[in-house]
Amino acid sequence: MTTTVVRATSPSAFLSIVPHLLECTPRQSLVIVPFDGVHSLGAMRVDLPPEGDAVEDGLASTVIGMACKVRRTDGVAVVVYADVPLAAGLPHLGFVDAVRSRAQICGLRLVDAFVVGSNGWASFLDPATIHPLGEITAHPKPVVEGVEVHPDQTSAAALPEVDGESARAFGRLVDDIEVALVRGSARRRVSPARRARIDEAVAGIGDPPALFERIASVPTEQLDLAHLAALGFCLERPALRDVALVQWATDLPTGDAVLHAQTAYRTGTPIPADLARPLYGEGARPDPSRLRAGLDACRRVAALTPDERRPGPLAACAWLAWAGGRASHAAAYAEKALRLDERHGLSEIVLTLVSAGQLPEWVYEGPTSPAGTGSSRGSRGR
Repeated sequence: MTTTVVRATSPSAFLSIVPHLLECTPRQSLVIVPFDGVHSLGAMRVDLPPEGDAVEDGLASTVIGMACKVRRTDGVAVVVYADVPLAAGLPHLGFVDAVRSRAQICGLRLVDAFVVGSNGWASFLDPATIHPLGEITAHPKPVVEGVEVHPDQTSAAALPEVDGESARAFGRLVDDIEVALVRGSARRRVSPARRARIDEAVAGIGDPPALFERIASVPTEQLDLAHLAALGFCLERPALRDVALVQWATDLPTGDAVLHAQTAYRTGTPIPADLARPLYGEGARPDPSRLRAGLDACRRVAALTPDERRPGPLAACAWLAWAGGRASHAAAYAEKALRLDERHGLSEIVLTLVSAGQLPEWVYEGPTSPAGTGSSRGSRGR
C-alpha cells in the first residue's frame, strides 16, 4: 500500500492517477483506493484470483478490512486490471460484487468500481459503456516527487544491473575487509590504493550508525565502493543488519541505542522492547525517504554481491519493502533469498507476514512530519 494523496476531476483522470498511487501499472490485479470525502488516501493492490474461485469472498473481506484500517477512510474506489478485452459482461464481476458487499457491511460508501482491460475501460456501475484507453492516457501525468511508475507490479523488485568488474571489485573488497579485521598486518601487503579502500570500509564498520546514517542521507549513486562494501559486510550479520533497519525506520540516536543494546545482549542483558518494536512494524510512521534510501542501497549491494553472500542484503530489501507497504516486492526479495538459503530467518519471517496479509501498522497512517517522529536531523551523543 502507498499513501500518496492526489486529486482527480473525472473517472478517466482518476484512472490515469492510480498507477502513480501504486508506482506501477498493475496487471491482473484488484486495486482498492480508500477515500476521505473527495480525496484519495493511497492505494492497495492484490492479485486477482481466478474468476469464480472459492477464495474470492475471503480476499474481499481482507482487502476491505485493510481499507478500514486507513485513518479517515469513509469510502473506497475499486479498480480491476484485467489483461483481456472488454465486451458485454465485464470480467471478475463476482469478485467485485463481493468487495462491494463487504464495503457496504463495513459502512464504506462505494465511490465507483472500474475495470481496465486490454481494449478499454468501463464502470461496473455502467457496464454497457466501454470507453477507449485513450481517454486515460490523454490526461497529463501527475507530478509526484520521487515517484517512478514501473510497467507492472513486480519489475521494481528486479535488482539493478551491475557490470562484472564492479561486482568483482566489490567482492575483493569485502574479502579484504574480513581479512583485515582478523589480521591487521595483511593490509600492508596490498597496494596503497587498495589499502585506502580497506581502511575507509573498516572505518565505516567501526561506527555502524554513522555508516547507516550516511546511506540514509546520500543518494546511492554517490556512495563509493568502500561504503557499499562496509554495508554489505554489516548486512551479512543479523545484529548489525537489524541496527540498520531500525535506524532507517527511526533516526540516528535510535540506531546508536540499538547498537549498544545488541552489544549488551551478548552479556545477557535483554534488548528493550521499545527498541525492537520497529522491526515488528510498530511505532511511529517512518520517514519514507529514509526507507527508500536504505532500500536503494541494499538493492545495489545485493546486485553486487555473489550468491553465497546475497541472502543478507536481499532480506534487508524484503524488510524495507514490507516496511514501506510494498508487500509484493517484499515477497519477491524474500523468495530470492530463500532460494539461496532455504532457512534464512528474516526472509522466512517477512514472507510469513506477507502471506498472512500483515503490514506494519504505520502503513495505515497518514503522512507525518519527520520532525514529529524523531527526525535524524537532531544531534547525536555517544
